[in-house]
Amino acid sequence: MVETTYREQIFEIILNRPEKHNAFDAEMIAQITQAVHATPAEARLVRFRGRGKSFCAGADITYMSQQAQFSEEENREDARRLANMFEAIYNLPQPTVALAHGNVFGGGLGILAACDIALATQNARFCFSEVRLGIIPAIISPYVLRKVQLSFAKRYFISAEVFDAPTAKAAGLISDIFPEDTAEADCIRLCDIIVSQGLQAQKSVKKLLHAYENFEPLSRDQLVQELAKLRASDDARMRMKSFLERSR
Repeated sequence: MVETTYREQIFEIILNRPEKHNAFDAEMIAQITQAVHATPAEARLVRFRGRGKSFCAGADITYMSQQAQFSEEENREDARRLANMFEAIYNLPQPTVALAHGNVFGGGLGILAACDIALATQNARFCFSEVRLGIIPAIISPYVLRKVQLSFAKRYFISAEVFDAPTAKAAGLISDIFPEDTAEADCIRLCDIIVSQGLQAQKSVKKLLHAYENFEPLSRDQLVQELAKLRASDDARMRMKSFLERSR
């Protein structure tokens, strides 16, 4: 259901249930969570993608039918495992990139929103489909609402309308749209650019931005300390020296 690869400092987590449009079930959620926790410490970037026609079509029909038979306590534990998966993705210290295509429904949008950089192909279709089933996008909402405005969420959380990649980009849910025939190469090109930058600085940027996203902005003294620590690092000194030498 989930494959991982590690090459050239990029750790890939690949959703591999194409016959189900990479829809979640309990086992797939467990495997994604396990894969995230297995990210090599030396990895410079974590990338998510899906095999087949869709990135992720949300929850599997059979899985949803099982949930309908769960007790309230069983549903609580099941929802907690899903929440743990998204939290693990969001809390990765390395930069995270997701490339979406085809159907990106329900929990699939949660993965995009939990990643730092979300990309999509021109054919991608998005939908917060939960209200169609009499439920709400509760577990993914903290991550989605960090990226989009409340007015957008009200429209599409309530209507469950399908929307396209340009709409997703305008809302801030994704940052770029790539042609289908060049999407993989375009994504790898961006990943290579990210990997070439200073990892410790990137980790600090994530720490800074997450603090603002979570309404706990770093104090002035914390920001001063963070910058001073990075300036004194070997990586920053090497990069600054290289930059200055090229600028002469």
